[in-house]
Order: sequence, then structure tokens, then C-alpha cells
Amino acid sequence: MVPGAAGWYFFALWLPACVAAHGLRIHDYLYFQVLSPGDIRYIFTATPAKDFGGIFHTRYEQIHLVPAEPPEACGELSNGFFIQDQIALVERGGCSFLSKTRVVQEHGGRAVIISDNAVDNDSFYVEMIQDSTQRTVDIPALFLLGRDG
Repeated sequence: MVPGAAGWYFFALWLPACVAAHGLRIHDYLYFQVLSPGDIRYIFTATPAKDFGGIFHTRYEQIHLVPAEPPEACGELSNGFFIQDQIALVERGGCSFLSKTRVVQEHGGRAVIISDNAVDNDSFYVEMIQDSTQRTVDIPALFLLGRDG
């Protein structure tokens, strides 16, 4: 992850009209645009978790994307205060997708974007699934290709 000013990125999260009305389904794509810093201004594509987490019902016009510290977000976050009411960007690896999502939820995040740790991955979207622990989360989780993370 490339740190932005103070480690934050400013972005917009767009939902197609059908998603806003009915929620995002598996294999649907969600698009978000990083607005700042300008050197990474781009529209990215992500996919939702397969069988856990909340559904994106809200269109965020402007919200911060905060890289988690440590990046894998498998335990206490040193920057957890900054994740509250924002969307966290975490890296795949170290623990389950569900565990990462729970950590972000416990820090008050609105959602989590989990970036593949294979930086050369430019086409294979991983299906994020439950970890069989019977734990639940309420916030949405999205998967982002490694080349975009």
C-alpha cells in the first residue's frame, strides 16, 4: 500500500441504482474512485464477501480510505482511532477474511476493503468466505485485486 497524506486516501464509493435498492450480490462488482492523492486517482473494481458481512446500501460521496496499521489487520490496530466512521484498507494474509472484517468493525469502521497480497494478481477475484467459527460481522467487506492494492 502506498501511504497518502497522513496515511489517508479520499475517495467516493459508487453503487449502481439496482445495488442501492437491493444490495450487492456475489459476483457483482462495486466501483470506487480514489480522489486524492492525485497520483493514484483512479476508478477501482472490487467484489463483495461471499457469505459474511453487511451489504452496501449507501452511496458514499466522500469518505476516507484508511490503510490499516499493521496492514494485515489481524489484531489490535495502532491507527484504529482513525478508522472509526471510515473505510479501512487491509492486506490479505495472516488471518481469515472474517477476522480482518471483525477487527475493522470493532474499531468502528463502516466497511473494509481487503487487497490481495499477490501484487501481480490483475484478474483473479478471490471468493471471501466464512472461516467456520460461527462469528458474524455487520459491516461490508470487499476484495480488491493485488495490482490495485
